[in-house]
Amino acid sequence: MDVKIADSKGRVYLGKWYANKKIYVIDLGGIIVLTPYTAFAEELEKLKDIEDFTEFLKSISPKELKETFRESVWEKTKP
Repeated sequence: MDVKIADSKGRVYLGKWYANKKIYVIDLGGIIVLTPYTAFAEELEKLKDIEDFTEFLKSISPKELKETFRESVWEKTKP
């Protein structure tokens, strides 16, 4: 877990990997999800609240999570 503090204007520094990338912000009523992945954001946007989010997470297979993680790590390590 990474803890960030928003500045006086509500901004949070995410890191260089996110620089100049389109980041989708999904607010699920108290849970804010940030993702650079369009498909993931589109699915999350369909959700209405935390319960729907929990069900969505349960619907993702461990294999899908592993593949997404690998893609994320690959993107972060590319020169």
